Amino acid sequence: MMNKKTLFAALLSLFLSQNASAFCDILNTRVNVITNQGNVQYITTKSRSEFLKDAKQPISPNTLGLTVSNLSISGSAKANMETLGKQICVSLGILNFKMGYEKGALKVYIDKKYRPGSCEYEVIREHEKYHVDVAQQAMLFFKPDIEKKIHQIVGKMHPKIVRSEKEIDPIIQEQLNQIMTELAPLIQHINQKIAEKNAAIDTPESYAKATALCKNW
Repeated sequence: MMNKKTLFAALLSLFLSQNASAFCDILNTRVNVITNQGNVQYITTKSRSEFLKDAKQPISPNTLGLTVSNLSISGSAKANMETLGKQICVSLGILNFKMGYEKGALKVYIDKKYRPGSCEYEVIREHEKYHVDVAQQAMLFFKPDIEKKIHQIVGKMHPKIVRSEKEIDPIIQEQLNQIMTELAPLIQHINQKIAEKNAAIDTPESYAKATALCKNW
């Protein structure tokens, strides 16, 4: 018959072995995605040929203005740390992502030859408002897809055991870099969809309709 000391030792051994196996097994990550729809900046200091030349995206020959709306995402990560003896369990604790446009602004270029308040200026401004709306709505529309993709990527990751605090930051940065790399095709897809939506209104028909509204083009 097992005495009390033997029973206690057996239970303690079982408890310690269960804790050891459970150490660094669970990844508990909180994901935050913040959207910045951007302030609209109207720029009227360049000619049409100048701002079209500087454009980083394919531009329809029918456009009268230009709305720059290349969506991007940035991220940062904070670590979760647990210790067991000399071992440190490192995992992604908090992930913060920001979706937005360059420098938090949507830039709308209108040819400098059209004075603010003129018929031509207002027609172009109204047309470009459509492109601004497309960009801002797309961000909100695709946000759940971004969040879903991040959770899928994180779900494939595992905590890591290290023995030095110097190893923590490189591991967290490596995992964040992996997330950003795997997110890139989705961001590219979203920008492509935005471009397709914009192209639907930059047609010869819409150009003819817009220019018919004013006389001094």
